[in-house]
Amino acid sequence: LSLFSGNSMAYDAKGMLNAMANRLAQARQFSVTINTTYDVLQESGQQIQFSEVRTVSLKRPGLLRIDATESDGEVKGLVFNSRFLTIFNVSDNVYSRIERPGTVDSIVRFVVSSLGVQVPLARLLVTTLPEEIQKITTDADYVETNVLGASPLHHIAGRTKDVDYQVWLNRHMLPKRIVMTYKNEPGQPQFQANFLDWDFRSNIPNDVFRVIPPPNAENIPTLVPAKANKGGE
Repeated sequence: LSLFSGNSMAYDAKGMLNAMANRLAQARQFSVTINTTYDVLQESGQQIQFSEVRTVSLKRPGLLRIDATESDGEVKGLVFNSRFLTIFNVSDNVYSRIERPGTVDSIVRFVVSSLGVQVPLARLLVTTLPEEIQKITTDADYVETNVLGASPLHHIAGRTKDVDYQVWLNRHMLPKRIVMTYKNEPGQPQFQANFLDWDFRSNIPNDVFRVIPPPNAENIPTLVPAKANKGGE
C-alpha cells in the first residue's frame, strides 16, 4: 500500500506550509495553548517521555509572553515588553531581568542563540517563518486528509537535513498538531505538539506583558556574552 492516501496529488504540500507560515508571520497578534511531549534519552539507552503545557501571547512588534508548566509541576516562563526581557521560575521563586530593546523577532533569536533558553517551535513566533521553512525544508508531501477528528485536517510530511516533521493543518491553514523526529540523534527522539484555542481576534491586554515579581522573589543575574548584550537588533 502507498504511504499516501486519497487524491494527494491534488494538493500542494509546500504551498500549504507556506500558507501556514504566512498566516502566522503576518498576524499582528495571537494567543494559543500548546500541549507538548518530548523524548529524553536516558543513560540506560531508554527514551523517556515528558510533557509540558505552554501558553503563548504575542503582539507585534514587541510584546511576547510564554508561560510553561512541566509535567513535574515546575512553572516557568518569559515576558518581553519591547524593552525588558524577564525570565522567571515560579517554582524556585527566582527571576532575571535585562534591558534588551527590540522586537519579538530579535528577542526570540537572542533568547535561543545567546542565552541558550529552550523555546520549542520558536520559528513559529518570528516573521521570517516563510523564508525559514522554504530554506530548511528539502522535501514536502501531502499524506492524506485526516477525517477522524472534529473537522478534517491536512496531513503533511516534511523533511530537513536533521529533522523529519509532520504537520496537521485545519481549514484556516493553522497547525493543530506537529510531530518532529530528530533522525540523526541517538534513538531518534520525538517532539510532539498539539495546538488548542488559536485566537487572532481577541485584543490581548498590555497588562499581560507586565511582570511584578513577588516581594520575596530572588533577582538573579543573567549570564550574557558581552558582545550579545547590546541594544535591539
